[in-house]
Amino acid sequence: FRFQSVNGERVDILYGNIKHAFFQPCDREMIILIHFHLKNAIIIGKKKYRDIQYYTEVGEITTDLGKHQHMHDRDDLQAEQAERELRQRLKAAFKHFIDRVEGITHGQIEFDVPFRELGFVGVPFRSTVLLQPTTHCLVMLTEQPVFVITLDEVELVHFERVQFHLKNFDMVFIFKEYTRKVEHVNSIPMTSLDSVKEWLNSCDIKYTEGVQSLNWARIMKTITNDPQDFIENGGWSFLEPDSSDEEQAEEEEEESEYAPSGSDAVVESDESELSGETEESEEDSEFEEELGTDEESGKDWSELEEEATMADIERGGHVEEDTNLSRKRKKSSQKHETPSKRKRRK
Repeated sequence: FRFQSVNGERVDILYGNIKHAFFQPCDREMIILIHFHLKNAIIIGKKKYRDIQYYTEVGEITTDLGKHQHMHDRDDLQAEQAERELRQRLKAAFKHFIDRVEGITHGQIEFDVPFRELGFVGVPFRSTVLLQPTTHCLVMLTEQPVFVITLDEVELVHFERVQFHLKNFDMVFIFKEYTRKVEHVNSIPMTSLDSVKEWLNSCDIKYTEGVQSLNWARIMKTITNDPQDFIENGGWSFLEPDSSDEEQAEEEEEESEYAPSGSDAVVESDESELSGETEESEEDSEFEEELGTDEESGKDWSELEEEATMADIERGGHVEEDTNLSRKRKKSSQKHETPSKRKRRK
């Protein structure tokens, strides 16, 4: 391609250096454009550029609010009619140019048209824009700087800050070339999450989601330092929500090999309580058996009263015998002591 400006400047673009070519019509847009995303940057002036765009305005991008307008004004109606005709002429002219290019290059260059119905709002740089998928890319071409991601180069898409109480989430594109910096699209409405997932599934791109924002510069540095260890440890499995639960389960299993779990301790305490209760019940049963044998071998109340009276009588007899013995001992002692006393008196 060769483009020559009014001032005589020329820009030459080789067919083999074109990686992606886009045609965005002016449907619900204020500009119509052709965009080339190059494989290698070219120098224009003193700067390098990888994205070259040619566009034409089809209406007033800015509106003068101080100008008095009326919906039935004849001039306004004529201006709207002229704008519609201009859109049709420009669209036909651009489409004729695209068909000629594809015919000359024999299919080497194919122009992708963005699918506006699949678009979603996000913030790839500083402002909120409409991101539109194409057959091979995800693009935003209407504002500078442009945003172009080749889907074949993407290995994984990770959604950050996915929580029900939040209104927005973030989208991170991880490329197959780990040395390449990841791309972020922030502040995507939560209402677009399901449609974005469906689009990624149709493109056979794996995606994961999490509730936190990650330090991707540190993660990619760790991966590039030892990619073999990264692959052996499961690759991107740490981004999956079930991975944390599995790790906790494995840790609990390892702990259970060395120490009993809480449920086992409860069972052991219950068993000890049951054993204590059984021992007490056995002792009570033995005591009851002893009482039962005593009662079975016992006598009637009349027999017991007779035995008690006989015991009292026997005790009384022994008491009387004891008192008689004590009296005899006193008398004998008095007989032995009288002569000595008498001698002393003499």
